[in-house]
Amino acid sequence: MNWQFTPYAALMLLTLRAQHGLENPDFEHPGFGNLTSLLLTQPVAPQKDDVLEQLVAKLHEQGFGELPQHRESLGTVVRS
Repeated sequence: MNWQFTPYAALMLLTLRAQHGLENPDFEHPGFGNLTSLLLTQPVAPQKDDVLEQLVAKLHEQGFGELPQHRESLGTVVRS
């Protein structure tokens, strides 16, 4: 399956229905076929990605992910 053309909006709605305890109908789409069968039935365990971990470590070394030292940089006005 080409995930670039996956109907994410329809899958999101089906997932939200399931999360709220509603049954999902067998949903057919003219371009994608049966969408209900595309829903995951169990959570997918995350897999370790060495390149991503190296990137995150480098970003933290460069100061990304840290809170700003001044609230003004967040766009809020600090009044004493």
